[in-house]
Amino acid sequence: MTGETQVLVVEDEPLIAMDLEDLLIGKGYKVVGPYSTAAAALDGLSRALPQTALLDIYLFNGTSFDVARELKRRGIRFAFMTGLVAPDLLPDDLAGSPIILKPYREKELLSFVAN
Repeated sequence: MTGETQVLVVEDEPLIAMDLEDLLIGKGYKVVGPYSTAAAALDGLSRALPQTALLDIYLFNGTSFDVARELKRRGIRFAFMTGLVAPDLLPDDLAGSPIILKPYREKELLSFVAN
């Protein structure tokens, strides 16, 4: 389901953000962002309605948890992206959310976005 599908990208590492953007655009998706802060992503949500989102958990100035909460409130699918694995990685209200481990595998990431 590409073409009209918009994917919100929240990633503070410029090279990873550019790589994600190139991959998604190359597969026919429209990228919303990428945003490097939660505040910018929340502001972007006031102008776009993505169908799905990829959220780096730890950003330079905090986390993407508030973005995830807003997406959840709106019924928009999202997955966290992180290189960290820990039992208490997510707060209780976001426990069970999908996690894509970095470095991400293209097939896994595209499978999440497509579903």
